[in-house]
Amino acid sequence: MLNIGNYFEKLNYFCEKTYMLEIIKIILPLFLVLLAIYLLLNKFFERERNIRVDELKFAQKKEYVQLRMQAYERAILLLERIDPNNLIMRVHRSGMNSVVLHSSLIKVIRDEYSHNMSQQIYITVAGWNALKKSKEETVKVINTAQSKMNKDASGIDLSSAIFEILSKMKKNYTELASEQLKNEFQRYF
Repeated sequence: MLNIGNYFEKLNYFCEKTYMLEIIKIILPLFLVLLAIYLLLNKFFERERNIRVDELKFAQKKEYVQLRMQAYERAILLLERIDPNNLIMRVHRSGMNSVVLHSSLIKVIRDEYSHNMSQQIYITVAGWNALKKSKEETVKVINTAQSKMNKDASGIDLSSAIFEILSKMKKNYTELASEQLKNEFQRYF
């Protein structure tokens, strides 16, 4: 004898299983497609972010290199401006006595140096030390020449004494510092 209740139970169970299989057949591929899309988009956005970071680093490095180049240019210009040969020609005025010329030369050197102190951030320590030594030696030469002047000496007398001291030196410290900075510049750029 056929048990109809049992038959319907088996049929119901079979239908539920088939229904569940159909749902799984739809949901599983949908889930896999969504997972693949998520992974692809995540990889794409990560790559785009890395490209943007690299572009930003490149732009910052380019800006830093430009600042560094300008620092070397300004350091060389500073050395040219404090070189006694150029400095005296620029500062000396007719009728100046040695005391006025001396104080004017020292003031210009200190002003030029303080105006360019921020450049030491971009220049090597050795390069900056060479520049600093050049400034100090230039001041020393000017002070030495002034110490040999009598009270009534003219600016021309002081200028002559400075040039005389420079002519006895083997090498001008300004030239040495300039060579150092130029060599560094060529090495790094």
